[in-house]
Amino acid sequence: MKRQTAATTDSGRRRLVTWLWRLPVIAAIGGLAYGMREIYRMQFGRARPDPNPAFAPHPLQAVASLSDFAEPWSAVEFSYAGKPIIALRLPEAIPGGLNAEGIHLAAFSRICTHLGCPVLLKRDVEAIAFAFNFRGRHPALVCPCHLSVFAPLEAGRAVSGPAIEPLPRVRLVLQAGIVYADGVES
Repeated sequence: MKRQTAATTDSGRRRLVTWLWRLPVIAAIGGLAYGMREIYRMQFGRARPDPNPAFAPHPLQAVASLSDFAEPWSAVEFSYAGKPIIALRLPEAIPGGLNAEGIHLAAFSRICTHLGCPVLLKRDVEAIAFAFNFRGRHPALVCPCHLSVFAPLEAGRAVSGPAIEPLPRVRLVLQAGIVYADGVES
């Protein structure tokens, strides 16, 4: 009787051991599948900015004089609706931007859509290529925390790094030569 119990126990242990080797294989396959999903999401799942943005109205706030945007890529930083914002003069018009007197302006939130770090305007495209591993032809808004890059000429679209959502835009209006902010993209 004792011998039969030992044989039953040994056979149960063998079955357990034959299943245990599968656990690391299943974990490795799961990790690979998750990694592939993330690579696909970061490379092909980036959200495109809305060509017709909807802006939630906020109180009118003066940003700068139109003359403060003397040349393309001139920038003015300000706070609006409790967030840091950057207004830029761009060489061409973008959806959601202000076009007045041959000048194209756009304003973006300076909060990265990945994890909320502040983004900075970098005008040196070679420095962006070296530091952020993204080669573009124009200055960009970059996040130094996790190396996301946003293209102002593509309405703030995330073009590199872990961020997949575009930067929210701020609506600008021109009144008597003064640029005002009056809404945030919802």
